[in-house]
Amino acid sequence: MNKADGINASGLPLCKVTFYKKIERGNGNKLGELTLPYDPKSLNVTHQNYLIESKAIGSESGSARYQKSPTSILTIKFLLDDTIIETPAQLAMGISGETTTEDSIQQMLQYGLAVQGETHLPAFVTIMPLNMVLNHGADGGFHGMFNDINVISELVNAKGNRVKAQVECNISECLSNKEIKLRTGKSSPDLTHELQFKDGDSLVSEVTSIYGKANYVHQVASVNRLPSIRTASVGEYVIYPPLER
Repeated sequence: MNKADGINASGLPLCKVTFYKKIERGNGNKLGELTLPYDPKSLNVTHQNYLIESKAIGSESGSARYQKSPTSILTIKFLLDDTIIETPAQLAMGISGETTTEDSIQQMLQYGLAVQGETHLPAFVTIMPLNMVLNHGADGGFHGMFNDINVISELVNAKGNRVKAQVECNISECLSNKEIKLRTGKSSPDLTHELQFKDGDSLVSEVTSIYGKANYVHQVASVNRLPSIRTASVGEYVIYPPLER
């Protein structure tokens, strides 16, 4: 694979697939990573707004109103093929009957659909084509969780391992509260905020900034089960929920 150019020997674009045990992605939560060729025509991301039509009798065109933004969906088809030998390591695997195709499929099934023991959830995944930006987040990748993985076997060797296969995937976007806030820049007090407490921060000043008044500080402390308004620790994430004002 010519990963530097983002394509493999067959001229197919490459995509990095990274699995994380928690929605807060990072090296400490990383479970595994694959770099796979995919069909560029199969890569689609659906973004939409959910609009409500007016049901009033006699309402005119243009009376629809914004309700919410439904979850974005990514679809992609990976094209796995061990009949194309690019490295000596792949040649050795072919001779032994082992295949990177089978290994990649098993890893996607293990992390993408199986429930992880620590979190009791399937793994979270980041899809990042090497030559394309999918989202306006910091890394340009699509962050979500697999809805389904459809494996189409095209060639199986004498050992029973798949040598060539197509893997069709649908992924729903899943973001942490922190990432949603960073991406949208939402600052309304009617939305839930989750902010990391930094050195020099004051719970009173943060509450005043979000809600406009300091007298909600005791409600915020109660929601976060803080014994005192002065006990938030540096590095701790504090939740600021919508409050009656």
